[in-house]
Amino acid sequence: MLKSTEILHDAILPYPYDGVQWAIVNLGDNVETENAEVAMLFEIINRHLLTLSNLRDCFVVNPPSLDAVKAHHNLYVRLLWFIDARTKADNESRLDFPHITPVRRVFRRYPVRYFDVKNRWIKRWIELALYGLSNMAQLGEANTWTNDWLESSAEEMKKPYREAYRQMAVELFNTDLETAKVKKFLLNKEDFDTYNPSANIPTFEYLEHPYTAFFTEDRLRNISTPSVPVGAGITPEGDGGVSPGEASEAAVPNTPKPIIS
Repeated sequence: MLKSTEILHDAILPYPYDGVQWAIVNLGDNVETENAEVAMLFEIINRHLLTLSNLRDCFVVNPPSLDAVKAHHNLYVRLLWFIDARTKADNESRLDFPHITPVRRVFRRYPVRYFDVKNRWIKRWIELALYGLSNMAQLGEANTWTNDWLESSAEEMKKPYREAYRQMAVELFNTDLETAKVKKFLLNKEDFDTYNPSANIPTFEYLEHPYTAFFTEDRLRNISTPSVPVGAGITPEGDGGVSPGEASEAAVPNTPKPIIS
C-alpha cells in the first residue's frame, strides 16, 4: 500500500545525470520494433525534445520566445510529413519483403529536461510528446509491419502532438478554437510575424530568480551521442550492448519506482 507521500509515475521516468533530474520515456517491455520507420520517427522526436528542453526559454515563466514556438512548429510539421509519407489506406498494398527477415530496431531514447522546466507551455509540450513516444512504441499494427502503417495508427501517432500544437495556437497565438481543431491546421507566416503573447498573459517576474544549471554541447555529449539503454545491456545499433533482435529476450521492464512528492 502506498504512503500518502508516494506516487507511481509510470508515464515519464526520472533519470539523474550530472546533478539534474532528467526524464526519459517509459517503454515498459516494448523496447524494440519490427518497423524501421517507427524507430526513426521515435529517434527524430526524442532528439528534438532533448534540444528543445535545453533552451533558455524552459527556465523562465514568460511565454516562449519566437524561436521556441518556431522550433515546436517545425517539429510538428516534420512529424506530420514523415507520418503521412508512410501511411497506407486499407485498400493499398503494404510494403513488405516476405523473403527476408528485417532487423529488429531497439528504440533509441534520450533524456530530456522536464521535472525542472519552469515554462509551463514548453513543459506541457514535452509532457505530451513523451506520452506520444510511449504510445508509439506500443502500437501493435505499426510495430509489426516493417516499413509503413495504417491510417488508424497514423492518427494515434499524431494525436498528442496535434493536441500540443492546438494548445500553443489557441493560447499563445489567439487562434480561434474551431480553426485550431481542424486536423490540417497550421500556423502561417502572418501568425509568427504578429506573435505577441505578452500583451495578454501576465508574468510574475518579481517571484522569479535567475537559473544557472545550463548544459553546453560538450556537457551533453554523454547523453546525446549514446542513447539511454532500454534495459540491462540493451542498446541500439552503434551504441554497443546486445545485437538487434536479442532485446526482447533480455529486456528488463521499466518498472516505475515511487517518487516522493
